[in-house]
Amino acid sequence: MENLLKIKNLNTGYKDKLILDNINLNIKEGELTMLLGVNGAGKTTLLKSIAGLKEINEGEINYNNLNILKLTNKERGKLLAYIPQQISIKENYTVEDVILMGVTPYLGIFQMPKEKHHNLVDKALNELNLMHLKHKYIKELSGGEKRRVYLGRILVQKCNILLLDEPNTFLDYIKQQDFFNFLKNFVKNNSLFTLITLHDINLALRYGDSIVILNNNKILDVIRCDEKGYEKKFLNLMEQIYERKFQLYYTDKGPMILY
Repeated sequence: MENLLKIKNLNTGYKDKLILDNINLNIKEGELTMLLGVNGAGKTTLLKSIAGLKEINEGEINYNNLNILKLTNKERGKLLAYIPQQISIKENYTVEDVILMGVTPYLGIFQMPKEKHHNLVDKALNELNLMHLKHKYIKELSGGEKRRVYLGRILVQKCNILLLDEPNTFLDYIKQQDFFNFLKNFVKNNSLFTLITLHDINLALRYGDSIVILNNNKILDVIRCDEKGYEKKFLNLMEQIYERKFQLYYTDKGPMILY
């Protein structure tokens, strides 16, 4: 599988503080790439840098040899979707309204969505098994349902890159497992390049295809979860960045680390 989304020599921060230092990372198609690190490690900053929401000092972010940072907002809107930890959506919007927002990058000024765009919404609703929620207001949905609605918007947007900032926020334990099981298939079936920030190390360990460890403004290591002994390597890295001893357990659902 070829790496097509590449971050090269990325540096960013503020006048008196470096947040990300010489970040180099390849993200593979159809996989969940998890981004872990302590608070302040720069996880959200990296997502925002890729999305064009945070100005960088140096570096490139290339997709199919195209420098994303040089795209217009409209061009970038067709290519990628960034979903922050907390999403501000008006409560009087329906599910259909929110998913229809995905066509915005394809509309001209003052142009209204056409029938073909509404057909795309229906197609997304059917694919995500959300048609029964089409006319429901966002305020009436559970956290897990809202997350799937935002994925519907991504289908309509037809983007290639998906950036998720702690998507498990406000989801209970079972809803988290349901969401990530769904997300893993969604990303694979739609051949998306996906980068996800997390604090939950066991969610990353269970669902990640690769895990990126940020520490002290740099990438400490990248773990491939299909490599032999990856779980012990992950354990050692967690003990290093959190400065605590952890225990590694093996379950029928895969490895788990506990403090």
